[in-house]
Amino acid sequence: MSSSWSKIPTDLLYSILSKLSIPDIFRSAAVCSSWSAVVDEVGRWPDDQHPQIPWLVPELQIDRNVNHFLSLSEGRVYDIPSGDPRNVKKVIGSSHGWLINIDKINVQLLNPITGAQIDLPSIPTMDDRNLHAMKAVLSSDPSRSGDYIVVFVFYSFSIQKEFLFSVSAGDEEWKMISGGAYYYDDVAFHKGKLYAVSQAEEEVGQVMVAAYDLIALDSTTPTGTPVVALPDIVLDADYVGHSFCTTVNDLLIVRSLTNEYNHIKKLEVWQVDTEKGGIIPVNNLGKYALFLSEESSLCLDTSSLPKNQNLKSNSIYISNDYLVNLVYNMEDESFTSLSLPPLSFPEMQEPTLLWFTPNLLHDDPM
Repeated sequence: MSSSWSKIPTDLLYSILSKLSIPDIFRSAAVCSSWSAVVDEVGRWPDDQHPQIPWLVPELQIDRNVNHFLSLSEGRVYDIPSGDPRNVKKVIGSSHGWLINIDKINVQLLNPITGAQIDLPSIPTMDDRNLHAMKAVLSSDPSRSGDYIVVFVFYSFSIQKEFLFSVSAGDEEWKMISGGAYYYDDVAFHKGKLYAVSQAEEEVGQVMVAAYDLIALDSTTPTGTPVVALPDIVLDADYVGHSFCTTVNDLLIVRSLTNEYNHIKKLEVWQVDTEKGGIIPVNNLGKYALFLSEESSLCLDTSSLPKNQNLKSNSIYISNDYLVNLVYNMEDESFTSLSLPPLSFPEMQEPTLLWFTPNLLHDDPM
């Protein structure tokens, strides 16, 4: 048997490399030209893409030439060239390995691992004023089929109300999604529909989960169909937030209750029954871990991720706008600090962070 690493059978090498973390995959590409060619093939087959341990990315990217990422598993910072100094630099959302970036009027999808970029229509206006982007979500990976929908939560300062807007692949302008809410806590795609958790304009304090069928968006303006009203808040809190997390089969929602000192007092997790309209309390996540931030949320099967002793199942990883970074253990309901590598910006010592899952798939978007 040959002792040369370059002589490893291609199919065996492919099987090994496809299961590694993305940093290890790139390190492998530097071994030799034959390994580099196999790494290139790994990035071209959607069915062979394995889930990755999430990274954290600062909401504000001060340096337009570099994207900064914090690796949770390796405890280090990665600086990845943006590839285009014109790249807009506020991250408003993250889905399927893509960042949703904005500046004052421009909107862009970016896969920082492959460098792929997609320019979207400029931020819409209302009453001749640009709307303010609050958060955004992407329906699917544009590299897989070229077919995708981006939904934004925009805020109007003149009307003092939030609105949902969507844009599909190839669209030249945004489309408004009608709804009676005045505030949207979160939005998520699940099984072909958009879900929103919001507070109704006519019933302040009532939190509702609604579903939107965006397939008919070209012919009509979709209106949300109520799915379930969430239980009233029993515990006093100064701030209440709701986040969606999705698996292949389940739509989960997390309610966080925070006091005036930005300390999380309680977390509640429910599974939403989208068919019958109800919620089921979740006290154990099993092999899953949730990753929550103000602009993005993830639910990942830890058994399918590259092995890492620091990553805990049945846990919730939290990074929010109050610069709170915690891990919540569902079993004993305890909080521990999330240890992160230092990342210093010229104007801020602790930037707001959001979760991002690296995506190596690099077929050209349609």
